[in-house]
Amino acid sequence: MDDAALVQVDSSYYAALPAVPHSEVTVRIYERDIEILDAAGTLLRRHEKSLRKGAFIIPGADRLFNPSRETARLLERVRKIGPHTAAFAQEIFTRMGRPGQRAIYGLANLPRTYRRADIEAVCERLHAAQCTSYAAVRRALERMSATGAPELVLTQSGPDIRALTEYQAFWETHSRVDPKEDPDGNVYH
Repeated sequence: MDDAALVQVDSSYYAALPAVPHSEVTVRIYERDIEILDAAGTLLRRHEKSLRKGAFIIPGADRLFNPSRETARLLERVRKIGPHTAAFAQEIFTRMGRPGQRAIYGLANLPRTYRRADIEAVCERLHAAQCTSYAAVRRALERMSATGAPELVLTQSGPDIRALTEYQAFWETHSRVDPKEDPDGNVYH
């Protein structure tokens, strides 16, 4: 069981409270149900088996909303992307509690693949539409990259870039120094 008091069965997550987070539990899997038992064999919970991968089967009263150190660390990483992404991540945590950490972790790792400005724009749009789903953010970013969203192109000339000869003259002027020798006879410029 993880720190959100959940067990994972076939890529879906089920509440195991009142068991203590990180304790060992036994899970019995049936055709349509699962049972969660504590170490003594006492039935803690019985849940209907989820038909959808990645589902969270958690009654509202069982959601843990106290942020862990990991939650704070992930929210800080997301804040570095931008304010809209931070607000989006905070909304995920407010709605889902600790099970939402997986989605926040996904958000925090998006800059490895996508531009921060694109992530910010998508999170702003989805947050305004009250669609707080990491999967929706990921799909929107994938669509943007598939349609060939314009990438920044670096140029060697432009109104804000000086001529190469100016840089060369600056370098030659400021790099001239009288050579000095150290006690070992090495010459430095």
